[in-house]
Amino acid sequence: MNQPRPYPPEHHVLRDLGLELESLPDGTARAWMDVSHAVAAPWGGVTAGVLATLVDALCGNLAVFAVVPDRVATADLALTVLRPADGPQIEATGRVIRRGRTTVVVEVELSDVAWATATFAVLPHRADTPGPVMGTPPRGRRALLGGTGRPLDRWLGDEIGLTVVDADAGALTISRSGYVTNSFGAVQGGMVAFVAEQAGATAIGAALGAPATTVDLHVAYLAQCRSGPFRTTATVLAARDGTGSAIVHVVDGGADDRLTTVAQVTAVTGEAL
Repeated sequence: MNQPRPYPPEHHVLRDLGLELESLPDGTARAWMDVSHAVAAPWGGVTAGVLATLVDALCGNLAVFAVVPDRVATADLALTVLRPADGPQIEATGRVIRRGRTTVVVEVELSDVAWATATFAVLPHRADTPGPVMGTPPRGRRALLGGTGRPLDRWLGDEIGLTVVDADAGALTISRSGYVTNSFGAVQGGMVAFVAEQAGATAIGAALGAPATTVDLHVAYLAQCRSGPFRTTATVLAARDGTGSAIVHVVDGGADDRLTTVAQVTAVTGEAL
């Protein structure tokens, strides 16, 4: 029988982002993440895809323990950025607002910086697929998710191997690696959101003629990103007066270009703020 493996593993993006979690006695949870140049948006604060990673980790933690012994997978994530995060940390508070038979919905407030919701599909427990040993702190104690990682000294996109192939088309590529995968061996939901968000912002920025930062993100997860390499394309719907919107598709090149993710992205340039 396969033995459960600790998650996240020793070398993993969730550790290196320095995510901290605390489960509270009332069933809510809090999370913290440092603000640094490695996760910064062009106009300051933290880029929306990294905020989505914080949201996904916090919400996933709540959802996992809401469905024990079943498991969960991210189905949908929506994030609205209200203003740049001025650091030194972002604090997020999450709570389960619906626990249904097939879905769990979690709401998150990120200080006064952003607001988000995440929906998880409930996956019935199977004896032949034991769950991971989750790095969850005891209730009432704040602790690093999985333990201490490495401080990131360069842009997160470079760290995970995200490559821009064609900025105008929002064409980005990334390979699957253990550094960004979840307990199922697929790319972690927050990292999928980050890649999709970057693709949309890149295409919108190219259309506007200046770097653009995502302020609204809605990600629909259609299938897990299991093979790779993964490719994005972005269709810019509108781009004027420093604001643009785009639809992003993420396909799995190792699975006959299966469509895995669709994201709606709204991004702005500095002069539009």
